[in-house]
Amino acid sequence: MADDGQKKTNALARWLFGLGILVAFAVAGDALRSAVGLPIPGSTVGMILLLVVLLTPARRLVARVVAPAADSLVAVLPLLLVPLAVGIIGSFGPLAEHALAITAALIIGWLVTFLTAAFVAELLMRRMRRS
Repeated sequence: MADDGQKKTNALARWLFGLGILVAFAVAGDALRSAVGLPIPGSTVGMILLLVVLLTPARRLVARVVAPAADSLVAVLPLLLVPLAVGIIGSFGPLAEHALAITAALIIGWLVTFLTAAFVAELLMRRMRRS
């Protein structure tokens, strides 16, 4: 029984440490954005910093540390999008005025993304066949 409690405590400590690392990257990104005056959100800069770290040889260690917290956050991601949906519904009047332009932008953006992904996938598949 004591081992079970110890395992839960260790798992919680690892989860909190991973969450702390993710928060540290978000705060560092916000500080960098403020210091440099970047026109993108600080949390995005923080995630770019995390990506850079994950591209280094330390990636296995960092990935193992942040994985439990990241998995938990991904599991509740739909709940984090609820305020966004409520905000869109609350702003429906101004959005309705530009419905055609918004719809066109969404369709064109989706199409460009789809075609780009297909093109890149085709290039990668050709490269894999050659090697």
